[in-house]
Amino acid sequence: MLRSELPFAIEGWPRRTLALLLGEPFLGFLAIVAVGLTLFPMLFPVPPALDKGIGLAQWGIIGWFAVEFAVAFVAAEDKRRFLTSPWRWLDLATIVIALMSLLPSASAALRSSPILRLARIGRLVSLGLRASGVSARRRALHGADAHAHGPTQVMLVGDDPELAPEPARLSDVLGWLRAPDEQWFHVSSPGASELEQIETAAKLPRGYLHTHLQATSYPHWAETGGTTGLFLWVPEVEEGRSDRYAMLLLPIGAGLLSLSRRKLHAVERHGPVPGAADGLPFVLRMLAVVLGRVIRGNERLAGRCEERLRELEEVPIDESRPEFFERTFRLKKELSSAQADLWRLKGIAADLGNGRSNFVKLTPQARDPFQRFKSEVDYLYDTMANIREEVLSVIDLHLNVVSFEMNRVMRVLAVISALGLIPAVVGGLLGMNLIDNPWPVTLPQIAFAVLFAMVLGLYFFVVKGWLR
Repeated sequence: MLRSELPFAIEGWPRRTLALLLGEPFLGFLAIVAVGLTLFPMLFPVPPALDKGIGLAQWGIIGWFAVEFAVAFVAAEDKRRFLTSPWRWLDLATIVIALMSLLPSASAALRSSPILRLARIGRLVSLGLRASGVSARRRALHGADAHAHGPTQVMLVGDDPELAPEPARLSDVLGWLRAPDEQWFHVSSPGASELEQIETAAKLPRGYLHTHLQATSYPHWAETGGTTGLFLWVPEVEEGRSDRYAMLLLPIGAGLLSLSRRKLHAVERHGPVPGAADGLPFVLRMLAVVLGRVIRGNERLAGRCEERLRELEEVPIDESRPEFFERTFRLKKELSSAQADLWRLKGIAADLGNGRSNFVKLTPQARDPFQRFKSEVDYLYDTMANIREEVLSVIDLHLNVVSFEMNRVMRVLAVISALGLIPAVVGGLLGMNLIDNPWPVTLPQIAFAVLFAMVLGLYFFVVKGWLR
């Protein structure tokens, strides 16, 4: 389980510690320990006190497995997919089989019965699978979480800011596609079958929606024979967390169809239509709404990134811990993604403002809102670029300080090694015992010579500035 997946409001080191204790590496380690505790009494004679302690330890491990299962269930967005995952069935088997084999009320005869012997073997198998499949399990669970974002949802979005979007069905969208009027339908989390049905009803090429919605990563014009779509990333910042949502816009007749990989809250929270776009056709008004949400989302994202930058600037330079570099890396990655999106949006905004796009036909009077959109995108791009440069400057500062401190440590080690080399060489030449040796020197004389040479060497390093 990742730190961001924990359904708790706690932050800081308690959250990191809990995420570590609920993570797959630690749980795999506990599974290995549980297997050892199960096999140990079967292979070695165990006193009653130790046997009781082993039993308590096993109960503790199984109890922690149950805690992780409950926390993961609460944090899962799709409870049904969670309960149907084979890995989660293995988790449940690990807990249930242990409960079956460790019933405290079972009699001695029952404990030696073939059923509970089989249960003990089953517990060993389940724990062994839990421990041996950590890497594959982590990839499977996190990969499933990355692509599973709930069931398909359809909404009818109106242009009245006072009215909330209405829930609809896929059949409503398919019927509307055969005779599209001035309506805006939005489909979130569509599956392969839903995409195929929409492509058939809208007379789009097969695989068009998958290519331009699921298998793409940058804003672009999605052109096909008679239709030009627009793929965008819509940023959303909520409760100190930010995310990007993929959205594909398709003008269909006099209306608009939009699709998103996941549930898009910006569509649910229908904002006001910009006043400058009131006189535009329906599709252009809705496009202005979406672009306005993209601008507002990027503005909030820029503000949040700037807040995180100020927090990083407050970190003392002599406290450059790995956590600091992890935070700066994540912030730099987020800024790089936003900057790349805005760079491509600049081209899209230029096409809209100059009327070069085949998305919709723009009259010269209708280009004003989209020309303002271009200027706002340019400003946001410059803002993101400036914040990223500041983040890189903070990283360089801490890296330089760390390198300087490391150089100081290495210089001190070099001084110690050079000074220690003097008595080591003298001792190697003269030996540890001067009695009966042909050297006409005494131990005090040797000690004085060595000490004097070390003082001279130390003075040399002080003059060179290596000990400052």
